[in-house]
Amino acid sequence: MTLVLLVCPVAGEQTCEVHVGDQEVGFPLDKMELQALCRLAGVVNDPTTSHVNPPIVTPVRKAIYDFLLDHMVVTAALVRQLALGEYRVRQVGTQGFFGEDGQGSEALFDLLYLAPTQRVYHVQGSHHGKVFSLVTGEAIVLLTTQTRSGNSGKGSVETQMAVYSRLDNPVLATLVKVLQPLLRGAINEKLAGPFLAVHRLGELIAADPEQVYKQAETISELDKAEVDALRALLFPSPSPARP
Repeated sequence: MTLVLLVCPVAGEQTCEVHVGDQEVGFPLDKMELQALCRLAGVVNDPTTSHVNPPIVTPVRKAIYDFLLDHMVVTAALVRQLALGEYRVRQVGTQGFFGEDGQGSEALFDLLYLAPTQRVYHVQGSHHGKVFSLVTGEAIVLLTTQTRSGNSGKGSVETQMAVYSRLDNPVLATLVKVLQPLLRGAINEKLAGPFLAVHRLGELIAADPEQVYKQAETISELDKAEVDALRALLFPSPSPARP
């Protein structure tokens, strides 16, 4: 089943028509702003690749998981410090970030939509490789989350990630489509990488929060207020006893 959402423009604005072939991914089309829908349509209407990743469960409370996504500069620094990856990130505006993976890829991630259980990112990126000297394109990443509670009473977050990419070079895009089983995994891995790093960091936090916090304290480039906010989440003060 294909869903088509036609957004009627106001004066001076264009019409954006979004075609989503698989409604199981659940884009919040009726809640997104026109500008966001236009950027979404530019990728998902005719993607070079598309992939819905299997759900992953991160064993931390939702507040900690959201903090890691909202403070990607802190997250990337901890990922490097704990040898989980080579990401370097800087904040762009209030809800975006620019990142490099240390392996030839860089991208601007812009948050198009934010709700308690969903995030939609637009990605504008490039990759310098050995086979193709420069590959550029756009992508859409949809994160859909659910909170889980285990038998121990500790919370966790289940995340479903859908990734759509559209390469700028039409010849290369055709080649990727023809060889999609071979190349789709590589593109998906690049785009999903930062979010999978959040998951791996969450696993380390669940295993040893004190060690992760100690590492955060040693990173001089981090803002002290953000480190303090992380500490408050990792070690919440017990509620005062009622009289």
